[in-house]
Amino acid sequence: MDAWVAAHKETLLQLSLSHGAVLLRGFPVPDAEAFGRSCEGLDLAMTTMEGSAAPRTNIYKDIVFTSNEAPPSEKIPFHHEMAQTAHPPNYVLFFCETPAATGGETPIILSEEVAEYLEVNHPGLANDLETHGVKYQRTMPADDDPESPIGKGWRSTFNVQTEEELEMAIQGSGYESWEWQPNGDLKTVTVAQPSLAFDPRTGRTLFFNAVVAAYVGWEDSRNDPKKSVVLGNGVALDDAVMMDVDRFMTERRVAFPWEVSPNSDILFCFKYGKISHIHDSNPDPRRTTCS
Repeated sequence: MDAWVAAHKETLLQLSLSHGAVLLRGFPVPDAEAFGRSCEGLDLAMTTMEGSAAPRTNIYKDIVFTSNEAPPSEKIPFHHEMAQTAHPPNYVLFFCETPAATGGETPIILSEEVAEYLEVNHPGLANDLETHGVKYQRTMPADDDPESPIGKGWRSTFNVQTEEELEMAIQGSGYESWEWQPNGDLKTVTVAQPSLAFDPRTGRTLFFNAVVAAYVGWEDSRNDPKKSVVLGNGVALDDAVMMDVDRFMTERRVAFPWEVSPNSDILFCFKYGKISHIHDSNPDPRRTTCS
């Protein structure tokens, strides 16, 4: 499979650019290691997982990671991978090693559709997002909390061990402020980040952010989702508008059951502003990986 991917690299890149995502089905990809070798066939620069909110496990050579270590009952709302960081990836590939008996899909949606809906139905928010961007607020535990979909600890987020090392690493990494909590947690606020992008190939605006994911899903014992994202000027987002955008994305999403070993699916997404994805909740264990 890795040789086939390498031979068809330019075609795959162009298809993902044109359509947002490409589903590779029926290929001999039996496990996460084979998936990793397929990813290597693309010969693309890897993006560091530093800054990711999700607790993950490195499965193959810093190339393949679990998508999220949170319990399967936890839904992860629509987002662009690591859009809350300074350097999100251009491409993301997904591979399901162990599917759930029911549910557990990885639905996707074109970001240009979301931006168009926002501009037509909620022009005020569209203007605010374009003018001010957004800031993300998250409190991190010291160590990874596998019970939370945003439970990645500050030690693994910044690849440090001590508070002194964190103080050095966090400077200049896209955070406006950080504050130590009495229990050792770290409360962070990012600098204002763009949440709409312009696609020069199509002339269309793209809804490129983690706004819905943060507002709807960044919830655990440390974080209140309604406070997890605000406009870049500090103004809170309108709850009714946010719920309507989330509803639209849920209704317009494209989803399919994963097919697995010995011939397993690979979902190849052009992520830089083009495709937003979620991980559906489900009652059964599953193992979805990404690169």
